Amino acid sequence: MSRTHLLIINYAMDEKSQVFSHQVDLVNKLADKYELVSVLTGTIGSYKISSNVKVVSYNWVQGKKFSSLLRFLIKFLQVLWQNKITCIFSHMTSIQSTFISPITRILRVKHYLWYAHTSKNLYLLISRFFTNGIITSTPGSCPIKGQKVFAIGQSVDSKVFNRKTRLEKTITKLIHIGRFDPSKNIESIISGVKQLRDDHPALKLTIVGSPSSDKFQEYTELVKTKFVTDVQLGWLIFTPGIERRKIPDELKKYDCFVHAFQGSLDKTLVEATLSAIPVATINNEYIKEFGKWDSSKANNDLSLTSELGFLLKLEDTIIASEVDRRYEYAISKHDSEGWINRLVNVLDQK
Repeated sequence: MSRTHLLIINYAMDEKSQVFSHQVDLVNKLADKYELVSVLTGTIGSYKISSNVKVVSYNWVQGKKFSSLLRFLIKFLQVLWQNKITCIFSHMTSIQSTFISPITRILRVKHYLWYAHTSKNLYLLISRFFTNGIITSTPGSCPIKGQKVFAIGQSVDSKVFNRKTRLEKTITKLIHIGRFDPSKNIESIISGVKQLRDDHPALKLTIVGSPSSDKFQEYTELVKTKFVTDVQLGWLIFTPGIERRKIPDELKKYDCFVHAFQGSLDKTLVEATLSAIPVATINNEYIKEFGKWDSSKANNDLSLTSELGFLLKLEDTIIASEVDRRYEYAISKHDSEGWINRLVNVLDQK
């Protein structure tokens, strides 16, 4: 165990959060590696923490960035003043990291930011200059390169997301789990499956997810209205977002995970892969890491319809073999135990 005091800055300590529930798990795993851990979080919900963890909320309010940042800065300075912090890990908090990075640079407190998005913005560029480094999942999941960028994989607990005991010989039940936001391209997932149903009428699709904020509520309703007839026909089902702890069992009820988000390596893809069900996606970062079903197509020519359509025509023994290969790769590169060790190695470096 490192004899140091780690400060983690995150958005939420809430095991029921659709987006940030994994942040609680990360805190507890890092608590095993450090003598003391302080957490400066934007929102507090229900959570259980290790005895060496202290949580302080800065009460981030959506739509009130200025006042939220002011509260954050005050709480941050209080924590810094009251404790001998030796390292700071900003977990998915690029805005907060930007505003404190000049302070941590002046005080020579090690400071790293986790950033796994493909969009380059001013916050990221400022953080790259002032912090000790940017930590990301895969090289293509961060828009900047260089010696200060560390790619350490995604973090998924293989003991929680454990493998399905057997694959179905015929793929009929499809599932997508994720935020019901425009970036997830849910409309194109449904349209693609609808097209494939002409040749595969037994296909059914379940969409599990809720919009991540009120501004996406209209998009959600528009999509549901567009496909209301398909819901009535029974092959399409919409289900609100579920607690993270329920996702592993939910995945095992289905034959294939479908996905159309383009950008960084989506954690849900790794979760489905570790559940040992086939994954059909057009996500470039996943394809670079795990491969694709239709290797004859160039990545820029790939569509979810073509990828899933190719998968549906494969023999079950070929599918099972590829699912096993992807599972083993996920264990070696994205299991949480190895991820935590790689993260600590970065945080503890001189």
